[in-house]
Amino acid sequence: MPRLAALQTALTPGNPQANLDHALDLIREAATQGAELACLPECLNTGLAADLQALAEPIPGPFTEALSQAARACNLWVVSGMAERDGDQLHNAAVVIAPDGEVKAAYRKCYLYLGEAEAFTPGTQPCVMDLGFATAAVTICYDYIFPEYIRKLRLAGARLLIHPTAWVDTSDCRRWHYPAVEAYRAQCRVRALENGLFFLSANHTGPYDESGHLQCIGHSSIIAPWGEVLAEVTDGPGVAVADVDFGKAEEWAATAAPYVRDFQRVGCPELD
Repeated sequence: MPRLAALQTALTPGNPQANLDHALDLIREAATQGAELACLPECLNTGLAADLQALAEPIPGPFTEALSQAARACNLWVVSGMAERDGDQLHNAAVVIAPDGEVKAAYRKCYLYLGEAEAFTPGTQPCVMDLGFATAAVTICYDYIFPEYIRKLRLAGARLLIHPTAWVDTSDCRRWHYPAVEAYRAQCRVRALENGLFFLSANHTGPYDESGHLQCIGHSSIIAPWGEVLAEVTDGPGVAVADVDFGKAEEWAATAAPYVRDFQRVGCPELD
């Protein structure tokens, strides 16, 4: 039974070295707890820094090389969000690194949130891959708001959704009485429940931009297909670890969640 870890970081926007050092400490902590996969949040190297063009890195590059060394030393999978530079384009990306240190995949966020589109170019390709213990899909933050997209990943074989995020609260959210923590958690649970998959979401805590306007809310977690929160970090940096039984997920789908099976059998009717 694989043990998964959601790593919650206290980001320093615009300081890639500080963020990398912090991440490496958390990866080592996850390894001491027996994790086989550790997920880090969105844009881990930079946050939403003012000078993304200067701070973003190519894949592969120094940032991914440091994560590769950590994955190899700790013998675990590492998934991390990062700001990627590809020529003149920037992407909000996530890398998937195997326990031998090889970069197995690089996913670029498809659904950019509001002002992100001014800095980043959206991706166009989903990421579904075999991790050995399960088929997983990688999404980033706002991607998971779109149920049709997540459904396609599930139908493509995903049994685990890996979700680096930077879910935030702002003064505008508070003005509208938007419950940031409750909304984040509810959406994680709904995606797990409606698709019958495990959901691992890793968030930052504290400022996401250099002005401090965007405040990440923490609450990184691992959620079962039946909606149970298996492990969580609420406030501050830390590691949430849970053993994930994919056989139990199949049992749940067969007995208590027939809508997953029925959707695959019947499909979605066309609407006029």
